[in-house]
Amino acid sequence: MRRTNASKPACKQRSQPALTNKEAATRAALLKKTTEELDAIMASTRKSKYSKEMRVGKVVGKYKMGKFVKFEGEGDSLSYALDDAKIEQESHLDGCYAIYTDVLPEDMTAVEAVESYKRLMRVEQAFRNMKMVRLELRPVYHKTDGRIRCHVFICMLAYYVMWHMKQRLRPLFECDGTGKARKHTFDSVMERLKCIRKDTVDFCKAQSDIITEPTEEQNYIMNLLGIRL
Repeated sequence: MRRTNASKPACKQRSQPALTNKEAATRAALLKKTTEELDAIMASTRKSKYSKEMRVGKVVGKYKMGKFVKFEGEGDSLSYALDDAKIEQESHLDGCYAIYTDVLPEDMTAVEAVESYKRLMRVEQAFRNMKMVRLELRPVYHKTDGRIRCHVFICMLAYYVMWHMKQRLRPLFECDGTGKARKHTFDSVMERLKCIRKDTVDFCKAQSDIITEPTEEQNYIMNLLGIRL
């Protein structure tokens, strides 16, 4: 479940039943482990340098189930109980993700809010590609402000070119498989295009340029990109 800092849910979407069952089973297993360790602490009479509050705090912190547990008293009179109301409330969100926004309904519908949230993933991917995956914006080794600005500008320009390449390659990606059956990615396309080379051959004091003959797949990619050798 994902949320933004806002007050009212814009939309809630049901996921696959398998995910619903998985989340419910995971919560049940964690609650079971939490209650087993809490019961052991409550029943223990041995002396410890750690207080009972510290020990139970460590348990709920380890399993992240503190929001479902209510504690009363302190020291030897400390007791706990599961908050069934919160557990029931949480179960209604199993297999769902909820998006919260403070935008007024007349300014943005629930569906538009969800689509806007999903588009944030593209921004995150752009920063990731620029910083460390392909364009390697960082680290910056330049020492003057002007050179740093030029370095960042070139990286931005490179991402701009890459974005347009992805748009033109969309037919290639759309007809591809999914998961392990997927054949084409932007990286694989670049690797295929790298195989096209231009070499200068010297023979009997004569020079000639030889360009690799593109394969059928390479020709298709270049046609999508609008490239001619």
